[in-house]
Amino acid sequence: MTTRLLLILSILAYGIKLQAQSDDKKIDELVFLYVDEKYDKVVDKALSLSQNDKYKRHPLPYIYASMGYYQMSRRPDKFEIAKGEEYQKPLKYAQKYCYTFLKKDKKENQYYDDYKEYYDLLADTSNKLSQHYYLNEDYRKAASNYKYAYRAVTNDPILQLWEGISEVKSKNSVEGDKNILEALEKIDENFEPSEVTAGVLAHGMLIVEEYLTQIGKTTEANKAKKLVDVFKKYDPDELDKQKMAARKEKAKEENKVMRKFYSDDDEDEEDDDE
Repeated sequence: MTTRLLLILSILAYGIKLQAQSDDKKIDELVFLYVDEKYDKVVDKALSLSQNDKYKRHPLPYIYASMGYYQMSRRPDKFEIAKGEEYQKPLKYAQKYCYTFLKKDKKENQYYDDYKEYYDLLADTSNKLSQHYYLNEDYRKAASNYKYAYRAVTNDPILQLWEGISEVKSKNSVEGDKNILEALEKIDENFEPSEVTAGVLAHGMLIVEEYLTQIGKTTEANKAKKLVDVFKKYDPDELDKQKMAARKEKAKEENKVMRKFYSDDDEDEEDDDE
């Protein structure tokens, strides 16, 4: 089976565009491992390359490490990702290595556009997990997860908005205010939200409007209030309070299962290059 055909099959299977470097066998090996769903080996190989002098500045090993970790996070029954196991906290490492990839690629911006589908997948999963934490009133975890998600998917200020909301709820108003106000500068009535996070934008603006009113930021509060109506159409529950309450109860029921695969350690970690 040719590399080209393998790539086409992988796109159909995962919605991710993979880059085969025909002149680089080491990178091609990552592609083959990924297509074969050997995600633990993808991570091992990618991180090994990142320690090699020839590849430590190359962006692609880091994006493959990220994608490998991401796919493992979706298969807790197949890979050892529970707390204390070899590949624990896979979503957090997926976020971390995506961020490292962006830094490595920043100068020439050679590969960024090739992985847009993956950024959406990472943002979607990160947002859903963070909303789960938020609805269970675990605001510290929600804030931490949103923080790393936004560093990995920097073109989605909805993640930053909810990072700010979660920081405020966890009693870190300095960081919370900063992120809320920065996100508000990026989001206006002409903003086109990402399909994967649009559903939480109106609810977020409603929370922000109430909070900014309380702290006396009238201008920003009025903007948030207007944006609630602008983006309400994306909210699956249309801000229905009864449906929101039902969503919260469902999140509580799911919490026991979620805790099995995600660490209770809330300490922020430095995202140094590997």
